Amino acid sequence: MKKVIGVILLAGLIFIIGCAPGRLQNPELNREAAKAGEADTPSSEASEQEIPAQIKESDAQIKGTDTSIKGTNALSENSQPTEGDTNNPAGISPQEESKESEQEKISVSHWKRVFAKALAEINCPAPPKRNFSDKYYKGPMIDTHIHIQSLPDGAPGFPDEFYTGSNLGIKQSIAEWVCMMDYEETNSSFAFFAVWDPIRDESLEIVKRILEAYPGRFIPFIMPPDRDGDPDGYPTVDAKELEGMLQVYPGLFKGYGEIGLYGHPGGAPALPPDSPRLMEIYPVVQKSDLLVYVHLGEGQKESFERALQSNPSITFIFHGDQLIDCGSCDKTLDDVADILENHPNVYYGIDELYGDVNLLRQDVSKEEFIAHFNDYGLLLKQDLAKWKDFIETHPNQVLWGTDRGVGSVWSIDPEVAIVLNNYTRYFIGHLDPAVQERFAYKNAKNLLGEAS
Repeated sequence: MKKVIGVILLAGLIFIIGCAPGRLQNPELNREAAKAGEADTPSSEASEQEIPAQIKESDAQIKGTDTSIKGTNALSENSQPTEGDTNNPAGISPQEESKESEQEKISVSHWKRVFAKALAEINCPAPPKRNFSDKYYKGPMIDTHIHIQSLPDGAPGFPDEFYTGSNLGIKQSIAEWVCMMDYEETNSSFAFFAVWDPIRDESLEIVKRILEAYPGRFIPFIMPPDRDGDPDGYPTVDAKELEGMLQVYPGLFKGYGEIGLYGHPGGAPALPPDSPRLMEIYPVVQKSDLLVYVHLGEGQKESFERALQSNPSITFIFHGDQLIDCGSCDKTLDDVADILENHPNVYYGIDELYGDVNLLRQDVSKEEFIAHFNDYGLLLKQDLAKWKDFIETHPNQVLWGTDRGVGSVWSIDPEVAIVLNNYTRYFIGHLDPAVQERFAYKNAKNLLGEAS
C-alpha cells in the first residue's frame, strides 16, 4: 500500500512540475514581450542551442513581417489584439486601432471626393466667332503666367463649407481653366501648381491626373512655399525637400516657380536670388532640367545677375515691376533691359498690359474689369509707349502672360478671358510683324524645345 501511495505521489509531483509556467514553454512569447518592455529580464536566458528549430523559423518569419497597422491583415476576427498582447507588440489598443482605421477611411473618402470635383467636367460655352481686322494678331498664343488654385489643406472629412478659399476640388474644377483657354483660343499655358505639406502627395498626384486628363494644355511648374505666411518662413522649400518632391513623379514638371522673392507682408522676408537656400536649389533644378520662374523683389538686380552668371545652364524667367516702379527705381525699363542684354539665359514675362495697371484683384469686380476696356485707344497709347520698343529690341527674350487664376475668382471667367484676349491680340497686332509670333508663343515654345 505504501508503494502504491508513493507511486501516486511521484506521478502527481511530475504532473505539477510539467504544468508549471516556465520561460521555455514559449521562448518567442517571452522574447517579444521583452522587446515591448512587458517581461522581466531573466537572470539566465535560454541559450541559442536550447531554442528548437521550429521556434527559430517562427522568429525569422516574425522579424520579416510588416507589423504596421496598414500592413497587418493576418489577425482573424476572433483573435483581435489587446494592449500588451504579444500579437500586438506596438501596444496599440483595439480602440486606438479602430480610431486610426476610421480616420484612414475618412481621409480616403475625402480625397476621392476632392479629386473627383477637381477633375469634374463643366458646361463651357462655345468660343465666339471673332472676325478680327488686320490690326489684330490672329495666330497661336501661349500664356506663360497662370496660377492654379491649391487643394484644401484643412483636416479631411468636413463639408465643403468648412474649407475657406476657392480651392481646387472644393469650389473649382481644373476644367474652368481649360474652358478659359478654349474660349479665348489660347493653346496652352505655363501653370504654377502649389505643393506643400501636409498635402504634398495629394498635390503632386492631382498635377499628374490633370496632365493625363488634358495632355498638352498645361506646362507644369512646381511652386513649393515653405510657410511663406509666417515671419520665419520662406517663399520656397529647401533643396532637399524640393528634390524629394520631384522624385515622387520624375519628369512630371517642366519648371520651378513662380517663386516670389519679394518680402511678404506679415510673412516670409525677401529672399535674394543668390541666397544660400536658392544656390543649393539650382543644382537640383538643373538635374531635373527645369526652367526657373521668379518674381524679383526691390533691389535684387545685382543678386539676380550673380545667380544668372553662376548658373549659365539654367534658363530663368522673371517678371514684376519691382525693378521698374519702386522707391529707388527710375520708373523705366532700363534695369530689366540691362539684365536681358547681359545674360542670354533669362527671359522677361510681360503681363502688365491694358494700361499698366493690375486689375485682376479681388477688390475689383468683374464688371469694373470689363468696363476698363471700353476705350482701346487710350490703353493702346499707354502700352505701346511703354512696351513696344522694349519688346522689339529684345524679341527673343520676351514672353506674353496674364498672371491670373488666383487673386480674383472671376479672373478665369470666359467673359473676362475674351475681353482680355481681344485687347492683347490688338496690342500684339501693333508690334513689328517679325516680332508678333515670338512674343505671342514662339519664344515660349523655344523654351520647351518645341519650336519648328
